[in-house]
Amino acid sequence: MPHSPTLQEKVIKGGAVVLVLVFLGSACAYLIRILFSRTLSVEDYGLFYAVFGLFSIITAYIDLGFGYSVVYLFPKQIKFKNNAKAWNIFVWGQAISLTMSVIASILFIISAPFLAQNYFKKPGSEILIYIFCIYLISFTIINGLIQIFTGFQKEKYYASIAFSRWFLTLVFSFLFLAFGFSNIVYYAIALCLGHILTAIIYFFLFMKKYTFLIKHKIVWDKSVLRHMFSFALPSLLETIIVSLAVLGDTFFLTLFKGVRVVGIYNIIYPLASIPLVLINPINGLLLPLVSHLMEGEQEILRSLLEKILQIVPFIWLYFALFTVLFPSSIAGLIFGQKWVGLVEIPVIILSVGVLAMLMNGILGAITLGIGKVKAKLKMATFTAIISLILSGYSTYQWGVLGAVITASTMAFVVSFLFSRIIGSVFTFKMPYLFYLRLISFSLLVYILVKIIGIYPKDWFELIMIGLVYSMMYAIFGYTLKVYDRRLLSTILPKSMLK
Repeated sequence: MPHSPTLQEKVIKGGAVVLVLVFLGSACAYLIRILFSRTLSVEDYGLFYAVFGLFSIITAYIDLGFGYSVVYLFPKQIKFKNNAKAWNIFVWGQAISLTMSVIASILFIISAPFLAQNYFKKPGSEILIYIFCIYLISFTIINGLIQIFTGFQKEKYYASIAFSRWFLTLVFSFLFLAFGFSNIVYYAIALCLGHILTAIIYFFLFMKKYTFLIKHKIVWDKSVLRHMFSFALPSLLETIIVSLAVLGDTFFLTLFKGVRVVGIYNIIYPLASIPLVLINPINGLLLPLVSHLMEGEQEILRSLLEKILQIVPFIWLYFALFTVLFPSSIAGLIFGQKWVGLVEIPVIILSVGVLAMLMNGILGAITLGIGKVKAKLKMATFTAIISLILSGYSTYQWGVLGAVITASTMAFVVSFLFSRIIGSVFTFKMPYLFYLRLISFSLLVYILVKIIGIYPKDWFELIMIGLVYSMMYAIFGYTLKVYDRRLLSTILPKSMLK
């Protein structure tokens, strides 16, 4: 008899596809940063990401929470064959998002001279704001397509959108560079073209695949809109709370310190956040898996969490320690020599804070999986308000250094609070002895490198030192017995381990 895939197999296989595509998209976005940092001045690089940061704040609110309503309600109507109602849910959600994006774009266009003069403090930067308005509308369309593909549970479609938009942006950026148009305006146009082309491709894919849906009439139904609003409002409130804390750094740096400092910060963050790029996509697997294990398999869930508390810090330390050892070499070789001397101390501080940021993504997914949604929202509200106040003050006083210290400190506070919430549902042990061994190894390697005076000056030296470091770290990991087949057997179905 043919093998019928279990729920766990579906979750893992679908999640694996999403993980790979999201990782590729993140890699493309990272390459874009490298390209821009090497071909733009410090000020222009900072200006680009200052404008991008402002529009990122707007994109977080642009659907007024109705995007969540679509993602939640649409698949339910499809499941019960209510295609007409499903179509109207999607259309009204998209109509609200597009209306808000057009209104926001008009307001940006009107206020562009004022923002250029008083916020970005770069006269002539209005043209970037005009170009980013096009990006905002195309982003809204893409976001709507992601919602509907998510509703149909088409992992390959909605995950590949993230990859497509950044890959195409990278391609257009390289084309402009090749033809001698390597300036901030053309790079902004490349961003728009990447998103517009992605929107066109996936819109036609949607029209081709789901003709049975679009044939239904669009009707005004107050009950549908009320139902959508009941889900949208809580989602919007949570988005406001979380996004203010996450996106506040760039806003305050632009407001108080100028675009040059924003440029420096946008080198520091990608340097320190390589573990985030690699590990964060896995969080998408955890939520459905934890929810599944909560049904009578809490002992397995406890073992899974305790092992995660070892593996994630171990992976993080591999990247963080190497960055702490050679911050100038890595910054200069990857992003360009003009950044050397500007980023070292903040990179070291943020590299430590990234551990807590990694754990927050994982512990947050587990918190949702065990059903502690309200507790998570209350905690997020409290910490976001405190973080916003501290970030504003510390950024005003100490610039980039204040921003990274606040972000790192608050990340550890959030991790502690997440662990308390999870601990109220089931007990687990923190591997303190394991952490002590990681710290001891780090100190030993750091002292050894400083005594010998190792300083890689080119790519060959950095790669060779990296290979020796990787071998040492692999041996260290073997002595710690980090690899555990039981962890794989917990996550992967038996049929996938054969």
